[in-house]
Amino acid sequence: MGLDSYRKNATPALERMSSAFMRFNPNTLTVISFLLALLSGILIALSGRYIPAIYLIAGLVSLVLSAILDAMDGFVARKKGISSPAGDMLDHTFDRYSDMALISGFAFSIFGNIYIGILALGAVFMTSYMGTQAQAIGLRRNYGGVLGRADRLVIMMVILLVETIFPFSYYFYIAITPVNIMLVWFLIAGHITAAKRFRDSMAGLREMEIRK
Repeated sequence: MGLDSYRKNATPALERMSSAFMRFNPNTLTVISFLLALLSGILIALSGRYIPAIYLIAGLVSLVLSAILDAMDGFVARKKGISSPAGDMLDHTFDRYSDMALISGFAFSIFGNIYIGILALGAVFMTSYMGTQAQAIGLRRNYGGVLGRADRLVIMMVILLVETIFPFSYYFYIAITPVNIMLVWFLIAGHITAAKRFRDSMAGLREMEIRK
């Protein structure tokens, strides 16, 4: 999907929403976003074991709120003129913990598979690492590829909605569920994205060497 490449297109919407969040410190928004992601992961993990619809709906609401705050923290910081390396570090650290909470929630749910979840989580972490590593070696942060963070969040929301409306269980005695299909996609697309970002970084380094 590559939604991260359309970040600039979202600016007008963020601008309209930002007035409601300008009173908050961006770091506070980052922490609350993580706590909501953690809550969502727990609710998703519990889904199907007690009252599926209620937990899935609550998990979806928590995820949407978390995503909104995640989009707003950096925007508010830039608009206030208080962006800082410390804030960026906090944001990316809690983003990774949010990824861990959400993907683990899906993997531990009755609809998911823990083994696929572990592999998917590793792939997702590699996409994020390759994106920030590009910046660490002197290039621009790389948001390219088919599976950025925005893509993952949108896909998770869609899957939660599907599971809420049409509760899927295990079919044909194997774990063919929308959640596991999503986790397999995260695994495959995550490594494809990581490979693309690695290739882009190597090409960027070669260009830097040529300029020298």
